[in-house]
Amino acid sequence: MKKILLLITVLLSVSVYSQTFQTGTITLTFNDATRTGGFGSGGGPGRQIQTEIYYPATVAGSNVAVATGSFPVVVFGHGFVMDWGSYDNVFSLLSKRGYIVALPRTEGGFSPSHSEFGLDLAVVGNKLMQLNITNTLAPIFVGKVIQKLALAGHSMGGGSSFLAAKNNPSITCLFNFAAAQTNPTSSNAAKQVFVPTLIIGGQSDCVAPAATNQDKMWDSTAASKKYEIIIKNLTHCDFGNGTNFNCTFGQNSSNCPNTVNNLTALNLYMNFVNPFLDFNLKGICNEGTRFMDSLNLSQVIFSKKQLGVLACAPVFLNERENLESVKIFPNPAKDIFIIEGIDEKDIKVDVFTILGQALDAKILKSDDKIRVDISEFPSGIYVIKLSNKDTSILKRIVKE
Repeated sequence: MKKILLLITVLLSVSVYSQTFQTGTITLTFNDATRTGGFGSGGGPGRQIQTEIYYPATVAGSNVAVATGSFPVVVFGHGFVMDWGSYDNVFSLLSKRGYIVALPRTEGGFSPSHSEFGLDLAVVGNKLMQLNITNTLAPIFVGKVIQKLALAGHSMGGGSSFLAAKNNPSITCLFNFAAAQTNPTSSNAAKQVFVPTLIIGGQSDCVAPAATNQDKMWDSTAASKKYEIIIKNLTHCDFGNGTNFNCTFGQNSSNCPNTVNNLTALNLYMNFVNPFLDFNLKGICNEGTRFMDSLNLSQVIFSKKQLGVLACAPVFLNERENLESVKIFPNPAKDIFIIEGIDEKDIKVDVFTILGQALDAKILKSDDKIRVDISEFPSGIYVIKLSNKDTSILKRIVKE
């Protein structure tokens, strides 16, 4: 009976995820109280991060209701002296396919701070996932945000996605287009990126050529599942809608003008991105197979590098039950939360902030329970890592 119910649940999930939605839009300003500057106002004290958000809706429009269901998050970083509107082909497609896409507007000038932009991408992803619980900033997202996050970007934003993903326990996967080396270098940050990673570039990119940019990031990343795909004939500005003057001017100055229609280019690279995200953020096993088939059979690939396979490991029912038996409650918690369902006495419990900072929590173990005191921590979302010598799992808890 349990197997039948599990199959029905999977089929219903695939049905929901295969829908095509209208696109809703909202502008939100998040803040990071630990920093200054940014772009926008009204987000609270500290650094302001005005963000354009596109999400699945039943009716197209601004500030309209989110569609039925809940949806994972993609945070996308823009290129050098580019803006979020340059990627309307990408975010429109993703929002219609059931993703909440956020595009921060910070660091858009001629002297951007890559490190600040990387932090902005991380903060926006974490803040947006927090909107799933009761909030006054954007109540339309309450109960609508799956706690799955992809960091992404183009050019400078692509390089900054590695800075954002470095030692970040809250992200699920990473992808980028024509990623350019940043300062501090993306390839160095990639050494501490462990999530599935998809790097896409163009054969005719003279602005951020693969040999000095994407190749080095792929070589460095610590991900056990990582893929670099260089697509035939694509240039630096093919990863967008082709309307940004600054990108086109820089590309033409490098003697590599566009030769592929931008809509054609979109279909080429999203043929890899769509199944990659559907597998990692929505858990659709067949999409892993589709990604690997595209990777191995596509005729549009100029060169590629790959490590690992996107495939669902077979899960026996008793193993699934053991995983689901791990309970953390109450959640949200005020002072203390309890972990139940772990038999082993040598289990290790670590508590991190949503940005990956390890915290010194008071932990008391007994025969059948683990109590964790978080009374001294500020309100917010925390990541709980449970591990032994063989494996580990991550859970999230909200502190009121």
